[in-house]
Amino acid sequence: MAAFTVVPVAQLPVAPAVPAVVIPQVGTAGGASPAGTAAAAGGAARAALGVASLAAVAAAATRRPRGVARLAALNGLATRAVAAPAPAFGRSWAASCPRGDASAMTMARCAASGAGAKTLHVGVVGYGLVGKELVSQLLTNAARLEAELGVKVEIAAVARSKSMVLLPPAGDSALAEGAWPSGEVPADLDKLADHVLAAAKASGGRAIMVDNTASDAPAELYEAWLAAGADVATPNKRAGSGPYPRYEKIMAAAQKGGSRFLYEATVGAGLPIVAPLQNLLRAGDEVVAVEGIFSGTLSYIFNTWKPGMKFSEVVADAKDKGFTEPDPRDDLSGTDVQRKVTILARECGLKLELDDVPVKSLVPAALESWQPADGAALGDAFVKELEAYDSEMDSLISEAEAAGEVLRFVGAVDIKAGTASVKLGRYPKDHPFASTQFADNIAAFDTKWYNPRPLVVQGPGAGAAVTAAGIFGNVLEVMSGMKQPQS
Repeated sequence: MAAFTVVPVAQLPVAPAVPAVVIPQVGTAGGASPAGTAAAAGGAARAALGVASLAAVAAAATRRPRGVARLAALNGLATRAVAAPAPAFGRSWAASCPRGDASAMTMARCAASGAGAKTLHVGVVGYGLVGKELVSQLLTNAARLEAELGVKVEIAAVARSKSMVLLPPAGDSALAEGAWPSGEVPADLDKLADHVLAAAKASGGRAIMVDNTASDAPAELYEAWLAAGADVATPNKRAGSGPYPRYEKIMAAAQKGGSRFLYEATVGAGLPIVAPLQNLLRAGDEVVAVEGIFSGTLSYIFNTWKPGMKFSEVVADAKDKGFTEPDPRDDLSGTDVQRKVTILARECGLKLELDDVPVKSLVPAALESWQPADGAALGDAFVKELEAYDSEMDSLISEAEAAGEVLRFVGAVDIKAGTASVKLGRYPKDHPFASTQFADNIAAFDTKWYNPRPLVVQGPGAGAAVTAAGIFGNVLEVMSGMKQPQS
């Protein structure tokens, strides 16, 4: 099979490994946008504190001219544009301090307030491994993003399963290093959303709700959040693969509220799979089929398993390394892949329910409802029971090896047929799916434009840092849409 050309993708502002986008015979493209000067403008205004001349301070602040008049007015100041442009900044402003207070400090503070940026207020639902990692990424990059985009990002509230904290303005430093701030109250996601929306209304910014859970309860609230104007970003697959009528209502609510439902992390964690598919469809390409390895756990298992190795031992190895759920059947059943395939099928316009997607489970029928003895460790006990089926699995891999093929657990969407499935498939050793390593995810898009060879996206698709990076990427999309003019 012909070689694929590797095209680097823009790095997310985090440490995890950057996935590769592989495109057949397409040249490399890229480029970085220059950082904005918001920080410099704010710094210039602050440096003017103590200077008696308000005109000088205002001139420094006019690197963000539109904000001067707006925020000065909010502070009770009268402002007017000076007709003659200032040579250094293109425009100058004159401002009056509140009557009775003309101190240099007050005047400088008033002028500096004109450099204020729009704010994206974030409500975080789910504060476990992924939630804490996302908060860390947001706090670490907030100042740089404000300088680049002219947009602040501020965490307004966080919730765990039973408690939440509604943070005051600029109070998210209390979350540094994964801390849980004081002031917790019983969790109430309606009140949490109201708090985030109120913060956005007060600042003139936007609200975004981030659901880091795997629960159906937050998904039931997406419709209301979106209709109220809050964006929603999530790795939670429940909304995208749940009842189709609810899915339709969620999408309609986003249209009604002028908001966005963002779910890149539902399929590939930090690996861009949903966005490339959406872009192909929006650009007018005709997607014929989507096929991929969408489980990091099962990718590791089938990348590790070789002829002569016992399947149960490979599953035990994956369990010991933390790849599997406490009950390995949750991975081997293929249900997680089934949800991801349903999401992709709906993205392609197929009105499928989860039960419409057949799954070839790797759990032997006799073990589907099996339970361990009292006191036994479930994972270890299951692997022990799985040993009885090693010979059956050995015949599968031996047959594939004899044919020069590999086994891979894949999800597939056939748009023309209107179907989707999850199965154990055999692929030639020169197929892109045979090149996966460790716990890679990979997706191949067969389209009118990318034919006869597909567009292939491959890279790490599991882990807290990578998943948080995928969510962060969606948050960045919203921030980019709020970008302020930079001088």
